[in-house]
Formats: sequence, C-alpha cells, structure tokens
Amino acid sequence: MSVRKCPNCGNEINDNDIEFCTECGYSLSGNLISKENDSKGFFDDVIDKTSFSIVIFAFVVFGIFLFIGSFVWGSFMSLGSIDFVTYCILTIIFAVFFAGMFIGYFGCKDKSYVIPNFWLFLASIYAVVLTIFGLAYTFLGGFISFLGSSFGSGASTSSEPLTPTAASSSAYSPAAPSIDSSIFLSLILKIIMFILAVPIAAYFGVYLGYFLKENI
Repeated sequence: MSVRKCPNCGNEINDNDIEFCTECGYSLSGNLISKENDSKGFFDDVIDKTSFSIVIFAFVVFGIFLFIGSFVWGSFMSLGSIDFVTYCILTIIFAVFFAGMFIGYFGCKDKSYVIPNFWLFLASIYAVVLTIFGLAYTFLGGFISFLGSSFGSGASTSSEPLTPTAASSSAYSPAAPSIDSSIFLSLILKIIMFILAVPIAAYFGVYLGYFLKENI
C-alpha cells in the first residue's frame, strides 16, 4: 500500500486525488513524499533478522556444552542426587541455554532480533530431535520386522508337535512384569517438563546473549 505524506506537517494522505493537505492546507502538487508500507509477515521477519550460519555454529556450541554438561551433571548422578533421565534432561537443557547465548550474542543486532532468532533456534532444535527420533524409529522398526519375519518363517516350517511338557510350559508361562504406575507417572512428568524447559532455556539463552552484548 502506498501512502502519501505532507512534507510540511507530516500528515499522511490516503487519497491520491487531494491537492492540498487536509491538516495544514499545504499544496501537494509536485511536493508529495510517498513511502511503501514496510510491514512484513512473521516469516519475512525471521528471514531478514536471522542467519543460518549463526544457527549452524550454535549447534557446534551445543555439542561442546553437551560434552561439558555430561561431566557437570554426571557428577551429581554419581552421587545419587539425580537419576539417569534427569541427568539427560539437565544436560540437554544446559547445552540449549549456552547455544542460545551464542545466537543472542552474535546474531542479534538489536532487541527486535531476539524473537526471530529464538524461533529459528527452537524450530531447528525440534527439527533435529524429530529427525533423530524418526531415523531411530525407522531403523528399529525395520530391524524388528526383519527379525520377526526371519524367526516367523523358521517357526512355521517346523512340523514337530508340541510335547505335553512344552505345551504345559507354554500354557502356564509367567506373565510379563508390570510397570510400576508411580515410575511411569514420574517419567511422563519429566518428559513434559523437558518439553516445556527447552523453549524456556532457548529464549532466556538468546535474550541473555543479546543482553551481554549490549552491556559488556
């Protein structure tokens, strides 16, 4: 959308046929200043205010602090203060926070850059996580299907009848051990906390990195 602006008082003129400013009466013939509406969408803002090279290097920083965090939180796990799942969650959050600081320090020119860089960083984290889980699921699913088809074909070709002992043992085989509901609930709560903690750590990391850049 094109907007005309009075050079005398700055009044914005939306009607292209008006020859005099409606505010000050200044003649607009040949003296118009036009400007383009520079409002941009969310994705345009992300593209303009982010750098993929910064995000790539941020994942290098993520890997470094993942290594450091494993020593830091591993010491707590060795003392019995935290369990293995909590150790993994804290280590990843630790690395996300410092990678976000890197993006905030090197990728944010002013405060308006914080949100776009945060969203790009968070989307990149989730993309990597989903890719890893997708590949793991695909590999394990294919491997289990392969084993099932191999052992299934071997069992189907066997024509030996079941002996009474074998039949009775298969009929009275013990049930699979049940999972303690409290342990299962604790695991679910930790997963939810992890999902919520990742964006929080990413945002505060990016913002703190920008804050340090502006104040140090």
